[in-house]
Amino acid sequence: MENFRVEKKFVLGKMKDIYLIKLLLNLGFYKQYPNREISSIYLDTFNYDYVRENINGVSERKKVRFRWYDDKFEKIFLEEKNKNNFTVSKVINKTSLVSNKNNILTDLTKFLLSNKNKIIKNQNCKMVLKTNYKRSYWISSDKKIRATIDININASNLSNPMSKINLSDTILEFKFAPINERKFRTFFVENFKHLRSQKYSKYVRSFIALEEAGYKI
Repeated sequence: MENFRVEKKFVLGKMKDIYLIKLLLNLGFYKQYPNREISSIYLDTFNYDYVRENINGVSERKKVRFRWYDDKFEKIFLEEKNKNNFTVSKVINKTSLVSNKNNILTDLTKFLLSNKNKIIKNQNCKMVLKTNYKRSYWISSDKKIRATIDININASNLSNPMSKINLSDTILEFKFAPINERKFRTFFVENFKHLRSQKYSKYVRSFIALEEAGYKI
């Protein structure tokens, strides 16, 4: 499955989700899906090309990750997310892998070794770190602008189970089709003058935070 969209992210401090929910409700947004907990394991090349490209501000860059929801280990997805400035395309494939909480890393490692050439073409890759967080899903009354709110963002080094750290961020993200960009600009100017969109990657933020905390990746 592949889709194209524009993403705009806003980074707020800890415990800002109630404020954002009230704001979205006042603007006519409503819940699109039930809340979910999202877990991701990010992959990178052995030279960490993906994290380097993001930090260096390369306009065309990618992320590759395994992802599952609410500890549903029978539904593990492999996602490749390609970004060109603010425009994003995602290729999502459900893997054949069925695992459980205790064996997930071992099973993903075996899956990666047997499929590495299919996952990142012509490059060796490895699993780098894990993130998990809680997400709520919202959509505008005309269904042209979606929003998500992410809280309780945690990161951990895969080689050290004691390395779990909290990023203390609340992330508001708007997502919409490129054809609706003018509509979003009008909506943003009218309602969000006090916020500034910024680049934010959970992978990069986690990578840096773990390194700063002394958990060498």
